[in-house]
Parts: sequence; structure tokens; C-alpha cells
Amino acid sequence: MSNNNVLNLVENLTPASGTVDIDSLLNNMEDYVLKHTVLPEGAAVAVVLWCLSTYLINRFRIYPRLVVMSPEKRCGKSTLLDLIEAFSNKALLTSNVSTAVIYRTIDTAQPTLILDEADTFVANSASDMTGIINSGHAKNRAYVMRCDGDSHTPTRYSTWTPMVLASIGVLQSTIMDRSITVQLRRKTSSEAVCRLPVDLVSLALTQRRELLKWSEDHAQIILSNPVEPPQIGNDRAVDNWLPLFTIAKQVSDSWFEKCQSAYSLLEKTLKEPELQTLLLQDIQTILSGYNGDTISSADLTKKLIEDKDKPWCELSNGRRISPHKLAAMLQPYDIRSDSYRIGSNVLRGYKKEQFTDAFDRYL
Repeated sequence: MSNNNVLNLVENLTPASGTVDIDSLLNNMEDYVLKHTVLPEGAAVAVVLWCLSTYLINRFRIYPRLVVMSPEKRCGKSTLLDLIEAFSNKALLTSNVSTAVIYRTIDTAQPTLILDEADTFVANSASDMTGIINSGHAKNRAYVMRCDGDSHTPTRYSTWTPMVLASIGVLQSTIMDRSITVQLRRKTSSEAVCRLPVDLVSLALTQRRELLKWSEDHAQIILSNPVEPPQIGNDRAVDNWLPLFTIAKQVSDSWFEKCQSAYSLLEKTLKEPELQTLLLQDIQTILSGYNGDTISSADLTKKLIEDKDKPWCELSNGRRISPHKLAAMLQPYDIRSDSYRIGSNVLRGYKKEQFTDAFDRYL
């Protein structure tokens, strides 16, 4: 595909003239999103600010993916994607894409790439696609290398672009960690929404031109005045929300307060801990109620499998966690079992103090 054909896939947008009342514009966008969708509290604010940020991605060092996730179908995912498409910069929506198309399209057009049905071709994909999606999180690392043509010339392609991934169920943990996540639920019989107009993208042209105009007018001040979100024990969440906080600060005090609230609400309910983190959490709970300075590997694994709702009962092909598997999972934290006298026996186990550093750093 030629460069011209790729560029024709996205809109050639011209900015509006005059001065943009951005506060009023974003308020109207938020109202419109809420009119047509049922979202968790704070999610509409995050979506609106993220759409605005697509016009300013090149003013940031880290830029988050937006994950739209539902537990099952008919939760409003398609409607929300249509709204994001209508308000974002150079939106390109697709329900399936290859790895080569992703980086070639990004390198040529830098669209807001909206990937629907990501659970069908991203969640079960090879690591190559996951790596490409993850690489675009940090501007200085947002490249992939490929050999092109008959001469196999090494060529560098950009992966730096706004990206939305819509999925039924969670995606890979590395993708989720680099994302702001909106978790959808099916509306109840008492929750009413309006249907979207057929020509939504055309109707929203004025708003897109105004968003572009405001972004061009404020690009330098946004570049020079980053605003770091409050620490919540998750440095990646701080990185992901920094563009939204920075932009909201320049919009108005009202939108900055909305952004702070959305950050607190959405990050509080997000993401189950990864397996290794869950292991540390459960061991911390066990040791807090354990008498003695040393616990045997056998006793620790026995206590882990007492809670049948945790994964330790069926960790490896339906088999419960073993002392050997436990040792392998703890080794990256520099926690290693040794022989200790426990009661009247010498057993393999762990001292409580071995876990202190890992608890402090990762919990």
C-alpha cells in the first residue's frame, strides 16, 4: 500500500478559527457520552480527556492505551467506541488487524487506532503483537525494526500513536498495566440511553476541529508544564494519567477536579493483582497471624491452599502449589528457602524477615 493510500484512511482535519471555549466544549462532550452510554462513575471524564489528549500525544513522554472492557457482550462497548471515534484525532476503527498493518499504519499516519474485538486477535496472539502494542507506551522506545524488500534492508517503524483496545474480558497483564481502563456493565431495565445518530462522525466534525485548534494553541504550555498525579502506590498509574492531569489543568479548575476524582475512582477499582503480587499478599496475611520467626515450606504451601477461592489449589494443570513451585516464584524477589530448626526438626523453610523487603517494595 502506498503512503497516499494509507494517509487516505484517516481524516485530514483543519483547525477551527477563533478562540475555543474548551471548558464548555468538554462539558458538552461529557454530557453527550453520558446520554448514550452507561458508564462507571468517572469514566466519562476519563474518556473525554483521553480523546482530547489524542491531539497532543507528541507533547508527552509516556502515553496510555485506553482499554474498554466488558465481562460479556451487549454492555455498550460498540457505542462507546463510536463516541471515541467521533471525538478523537484521525480515528481509525477496525475489528481485526495484523502486526504489520499496525506498525506500518502508525508510522505513516499516526492515527488514533481503535481495535475492536481485541479479545479475539490480541488476547490470544503471539508475543509479537503484544510487544508492538506495549512498545508504543513510551515515546523513546516506540519503534520496531523489520527487514524490508528483497535486500532485507533494516527499517525502523514507529509505534507511537493513541490506541484503544476493546475486549470482552481482560487482555495481557502487560497491556492492562499500560492502560487507562473503562470497565463496562450491561445496563439495567431502569437505565435508559439514547441511540447514536447514523452520521455521528460527520456531526462531530465541528467539535474535532475545535479540539484541534485548542490543542495547537496550548501545545507548548502543556509540554512545559507537566502535572503529576498523586501517588497511589502504583507508579505506572501515575505515568498513565499524567497526560490527562496535565491537560485538565490547562482546561479549568473544574476539569482538573473532575480528573482527580476520575483517577481515584477508576484506579481504585482496577486490575486484579498479578499472580506474583497475589502470592506476596497472601503470604503477608499468613505471616501476620503466624507465631514464630520461621515457617516451613510445607506449612506455608498448606496454608496457601486453605482458601479454595485462590489459585494455589489449581496452579499447575489442576495441581496445587508445591514447595518447589513456591520457591521458584519467590526467587525473583531474592527470597530463598534454607534449612532451619523448626521445633524438634530441621526443615526447609523461610524466615519472616526474608519477606520484609519484598512486602515494602511490591505491596
